[in-house]
Amino acid sequence: MMDLVPEVLDGAIVLNLQNNCMTKSHNCEGCTSLMLNVYNWIMQSDLKYIIIDLQDEKDICPTFLTEALLLRKRIKIPFLFAGVMEKAQSYLEKFNYFESYPIFVTAEDAVRALRIMHPSLTESNVSIPTKFGLPLLAGWRQLQGLVGDHHNQAKATF
Repeated sequence: MMDLVPEVLDGAIVLNLQNNCMTKSHNCEGCTSLMLNVYNWIMQSDLKYIIIDLQDEKDICPTFLTEALLLRKRIKIPFLFAGVMEKAQSYLEKFNYFESYPIFVTAEDAVRALRIMHPSLTESNVSIPTKFGLPLLAGWRQLQGLVGDHHNQAKATF
């Protein structure tokens, strides 16, 4: 199953793709579930932007891309992609992604562009503890037990 690994890059959070999906179809339940968890994490963390680095992977699950684009429509925050190869790029073109933002070669380019377009956006804190360097699903499951009573006590800052 695919996952996203949150990392801090130049003071911004970047979600790096961990491409382990074996299904790679339009009906991949694992990728749908991943993006539902990403949505929940974004809402609870109060993150004001999303940068997904596809890590120059050639073959990415179409369900993951579809769900990411649906998430982009749903949350109305800057949503940037980096490290996109040709096949995924043509998929994004079908959904008119380029009307909003270009695709960035590297995550560093995406962070710089985000700072130029929205200068203070990357300066906000994340409202819940975040396990950087750990796949989002595993970190989110671990944090679910912590967030309940201690939600306002711990904040991830960088």
